[in-house]
Amino acid sequence: MKFKKWLMAFIGGLLLIGMLLGGFNMIVDPFGVFGDKVLKWDSYNMVNNPRVAKIAYLDEHHEEYDSYIIGGSKSSSISPELLNKYYGDASFYSMMMYGGDFHDYEKTLYHLIDNYEVKNIVLHMSLQEIGHFHEEATDFKQSLHAKVTDEPLLPFYLKYLWLNPAYGYDKLAGFGENAIDPMAYSQIIPETGVYNKVERDKEDIDNLDEFWQNNPNFELPIGKVEGQAIDQNVESLKRMKEYAEEHGATFTFITGATYKSELQKYNMEELKEYWVKLAEVTDFWDFSGYTSMSNDPRYYYDSMHYRNSVGEMMLGYIYDDPEVYVPEEFGHYTTKDNVEEHIEKVFTPPAHITAEDGDGVNVPVLMYHHIAEDPSLLNWMIISPEKFRQDMTAIKEAGFNPIHLKDLAAYVNGEGELPEKPVVITFDDGYLSNYQYAYPVLKELNMKATIFMIGWSAGRDTHRIEGADFYPHFTWQQAQEMHASGLIELQNHSFDMHEGNDAERFAALPKEGETTGDYARAFMGDTLKIEEQIEQNVGNDVFAYAYPYGEYVLQTEQMLKDLDYDVTLSVNSGMNTIRRGDPSSLFALKRINAGTEISSSKLVEMLSE
Repeated sequence: MKFKKWLMAFIGGLLLIGMLLGGFNMIVDPFGVFGDKVLKWDSYNMVNNPRVAKIAYLDEHHEEYDSYIIGGSKSSSISPELLNKYYGDASFYSMMMYGGDFHDYEKTLYHLIDNYEVKNIVLHMSLQEIGHFHEEATDFKQSLHAKVTDEPLLPFYLKYLWLNPAYGYDKLAGFGENAIDPMAYSQIIPETGVYNKVERDKEDIDNLDEFWQNNPNFELPIGKVEGQAIDQNVESLKRMKEYAEEHGATFTFITGATYKSELQKYNMEELKEYWVKLAEVTDFWDFSGYTSMSNDPRYYYDSMHYRNSVGEMMLGYIYDDPEVYVPEEFGHYTTKDNVEEHIEKVFTPPAHITAEDGDGVNVPVLMYHHIAEDPSLLNWMIISPEKFRQDMTAIKEAGFNPIHLKDLAAYVNGEGELPEKPVVITFDDGYLSNYQYAYPVLKELNMKATIFMIGWSAGRDTHRIEGADFYPHFTWQQAQEMHASGLIELQNHSFDMHEGNDAERFAALPKEGETTGDYARAFMGDTLKIEEQIEQNVGNDVFAYAYPYGEYVLQTEQMLKDLDYDVTLSVNSGMNTIRRGDPSSLFALKRINAGTEISSSKLVEMLSE
């Protein structure tokens, strides 16, 4: 009798514990499967498992949407709002999920079409799916909703009802943190389904050196991925396309941008095979492989995820949006007719990827501006003729060999060698004093230099604004004479962006609120104008650009690459490491300002550091 009472009490206790556990999990609802009626924290649920939580969210909100983006975490950078704009009559939602898997994409597509109104499907593929299909979920954070897998619902809900309470405790703790910091555990925006990248997109990513300092762990260790799921993925893609179109939905297939270190995880021949088979199933918009975007980490949040701005460029390319700047050779509409040629281009690693890593060559770049005899004018950017002669003599006696920027570019491109102790001597703006004082000294000592000209001021001895301070600039005839000597290169310092007429623009930077497309047209038009003048009046090939006031942004760098510029220069102080086969080492070169306050002997020391 006592045992029976004890057993009943024990069973009753277990039932009570089960009821308490079930009640706790239903109320806290860490994955949102029960509708999260109390905390109503959809973003947390989606962070826990977007596969499950988004289905629960759509059960209540699906009437607000009629179009869907399906893909892994990279697909988050494809903006639903922009797709709404381009489609005109669509309301997109992102089904972005962790760990892309074609099996999960396919099941999700079927569920959406079978249960909701679906007008358009955009399927996004990265490269990592090549290595797996129907990968088993390792925990609650990767599993699909039973409504998607067509499994019995009762066991599914019971599983979440009797979930380890640790998941609920974590949500309660996060709820407290979120009350203090609204960004805590809010990495996904429930209303659109994409990552909340507001804070990440505020980061200043324009300076590459600063980017690396702020992101020391950007590069992940490279582990190989075998293409064992190629055929399964291709067959899945075929079924998805057919199912969508059979049910009256448009089907668009996109491959995402890829950073170079991720590309090294894959066998290029397997990717080529993959692409050919994909193109047999459907035409698609391709942004993967080695492109103008794959070599620069600033286009990525980490080595596996491209930025929202890149997603904007991808959509701008697809929908031919003039308001969006898209780099040259980024984006390709791939079909079974052009895929063979395309894959040879995008899946052939550039020379600097396949070459052995080296330490590179240290190359200092000197920066001068105006030279004046009047002692009252001398400062950090104006030196005397005597100081310039002393600098050049000291450099030559120290064994440094001045080179042109074209020599530097030739070295990087594998078309030439550098002398021992190379140095680049540069002048900004195109002052007459460069011709009057610097050129004779350079001729006498047989030393090379590069002058960056401003277009509008060439040959002028007064400012275009009456009464404004102005130092005369050399003429086109004088520029041609210097170039003909073989000692002087003439290069680009903008036509009218150094001290432009547009008061809203500082230097060559974008104006506040200016679209990337408008900025591209303004900057590239200005750049080509002075380039054409130099080439017509001097006969000098123009391939280098010194930024006005040293100011630039990532788009500026990319636009100059699009215009086939090999070299850009900032005014940041320091030494440059130039690597053979690595064109990126020639961009935003640092310079050493040789102002009045730096003695010639000190300058030589700085060059030697």
